[in-house]
Amino acid sequence: MDINKKLAKPNKTIEQHSKELIEQANLLYKLGYIKSREMYIDLLISCEIHDNGKANSKFQNRVKYGGDFKINNEVPHSVLSVFYIDKEKCINPIAVYFSVLFHHYRGDSPISIFNKERSLIEDSLNELGFSANKAYGRMKEVITKVKNIFKEPLSKADKQYAVLLKGFLHKCDYSASAGITCEFKNDFLNECMDSWKKQTGNEYYSLQKFCRQNSGKNIIVTAPTGMGKTEAGLLWCGNNKCFFVLPLKTAINAMYERIKELCGEDYKHRVALVHSDMKAYYLKSLDKEREGEADQAFDFAYAQNSRQFSLPITVCTPDQIFDFALKYPGYEYKLAMSSYSRFIIDEIQMYDPELLAAIIYAVEMIHTLGGKVAVLTATLPPFVKEELVRVFKGDAELENFSGDGKLRHNVRVFEDKLTSEDIQSIITDTRCGSVKKYLVVCNAINVANDIYEQLKASGIDADINLFHSNFTRKDRVAKEGQILKAAKISNDKLERPQIWVSTSVVEASLDIDFDILITELSDLFSLFQRFGRVNRKGKKDFSKTNCYVFTEIQGNAKYFVDETIHSMSKAAIKNFEGVISEDDKNKLIEDYLSVDKIKGSKYYKKYLSSYNNYRESCDYLKSQNDGIRRIDRIDAIPIEVYNQHKEEIESNVKICTDSNATPEERLRASEGVFDYTVSVRRSRIDTKCKLIYKGHSNIPIINCSYSSEYGVRFDNTVQNGIIKGADKCSNFL
Repeated sequence: MDINKKLAKPNKTIEQHSKELIEQANLLYKLGYIKSREMYIDLLISCEIHDNGKANSKFQNRVKYGGDFKINNEVPHSVLSVFYIDKEKCINPIAVYFSVLFHHYRGDSPISIFNKERSLIEDSLNELGFSANKAYGRMKEVITKVKNIFKEPLSKADKQYAVLLKGFLHKCDYSASAGITCEFKNDFLNECMDSWKKQTGNEYYSLQKFCRQNSGKNIIVTAPTGMGKTEAGLLWCGNNKCFFVLPLKTAINAMYERIKELCGEDYKHRVALVHSDMKAYYLKSLDKEREGEADQAFDFAYAQNSRQFSLPITVCTPDQIFDFALKYPGYEYKLAMSSYSRFIIDEIQMYDPELLAAIIYAVEMIHTLGGKVAVLTATLPPFVKEELVRVFKGDAELENFSGDGKLRHNVRVFEDKLTSEDIQSIITDTRCGSVKKYLVVCNAINVANDIYEQLKASGIDADINLFHSNFTRKDRVAKEGQILKAAKISNDKLERPQIWVSTSVVEASLDIDFDILITELSDLFSLFQRFGRVNRKGKKDFSKTNCYVFTEIQGNAKYFVDETIHSMSKAAIKNFEGVISEDDKNKLIEDYLSVDKIKGSKYYKKYLSSYNNYRESCDYLKSQNDGIRRIDRIDAIPIEVYNQHKEEIESNVKICTDSNATPEERLRASEGVFDYTVSVRRSRIDTKCKLIYKGHSNIPIINCSYSSEYGVRFDNTVQNGIIKGADKCSNFL
């Protein structure tokens, strides 16, 4: 049987598809991403035969005439493809068998199928020209050895080889199937940074010099706001594949724009944005670029290259790249990429314990396979530092640039709950020509809503705004733009004071600079992040108080703020008054939130249990997981929003499922529906609620009140000891 003429896809033969994979393998080797000749040889063999099992008649009928895979009537092609492997040609035959056997994973494990479906397999083998009984018997021993790979830790050389080989096969296969280049070369970033330095006329800060000098090493760096961490990270990266990992979509969008500007006109071959709203952001960017040019279409190739991580620089949320820590089917794809990549992790203290555990374990895996990591953060919890040092096993440079930071903050602490009366009093005492922009940060959304409402009712002579994560995507994007714009307006152009009432969504990496901060205390790490939203450049007068801290927990924050860490943070800050340096901040963290002192906290215990679960229990032969963020949230449309925009939403839903619509029309319609969604906890969804179908998924309509001023508002009811209204602020939204 001439299998090469059989179809792998409706428009491609097995031979054509395999050659496309081999082209991608050649590129990876040429770029130096495949580091050994032996690996390259085994990858070429894997690429050549990975789809040979598709030559069976049942698959050929499906690919020609359509139809679904039938579990009890057909053998997955990967199970048949392994019989074509000539182990005498392989350097590491078991790794090749492993890669080919598991390159597609549908339902049951291929090993389980091999053991349960002998009769079906032998029928297909006979059809393909094998002596079925003998071939199956010989393969049994091989399958046992393949299964043993799952039992080995990643520290073992054989496991590393198998994981990398399978990951490279996925990389080649996904790229060939999508018709894109698997990797674009980074041969520009050093030159771009040199050009940036010449254009600005700036000398590199000490942090930036350190990062450039230590390019190629793992680094753990603490540096205050205003020292150029973004440029430092890029200097550390140099001309290498790079992931810039940030906690907030707003910050990611801003970072993407900064790097995009550095990259110049050829940015679509250089930098990508990857988060759940990527296509929506690209669409808005396209609309800005069009300027009335209707012939300029959405660049689906750019979006595809972004989603496949093909571009040299990717700015993303951690769940988009570090989910390989779960070891789900196909995780090897991202892990193999990590072996030749560099990762810049910003503001690592921002994450909840489960996500932090996944990040730390991912860093451990990256280090094991040869990738490099730079942790650049304004505040570094001592226990996180200890964990990083442990996983790097001494292979990291540590530096603290806090002493180089400018004096910027003058603090006053109140052992009380924050009220709208306190805010009015502070504004009355401080407002003047040079002080007009006030940032109020609450721990819980319900407190932010209440304070905003009370300030509005007070009649205070000021423009008052509200910003948190419980708005629809459309309203949230508008508010993000407004707060960024408001922070940049000079005070002499403001007729009245500006007050922004917000939550933790403003904490990290947002380029906003207010005159006065009025904040609740959650913990020292987030507190000092909030300080960074005031007097960022250190050029404003700080002889008087510019950071007001209220220590007591209120509202729904009591359901998610860690009691132990809050108590110790309160003890650290309650007696502090006056100017606080970056060294002062670090000393408070070291003294009050040391590893030993937080070991009794719920946060630390949850971190340890999550880390141990990732390290020991996750195995896609045994279990699967939804993601490194707990998937307890879902996009939904508030009933009031649906009723108000029903005609537009229903029209977009029809376009989403219209086969006659163009791809861009369907994309715009899909994003048009999502513009009216808000992320809520799954427990909010009534099983009997209305669902609207949008192509590949259903979106529920939820019963709640909504306004563009306040966002989603629920009645707080207690169920099983948990308050239903206690939605924690989401940093990913």
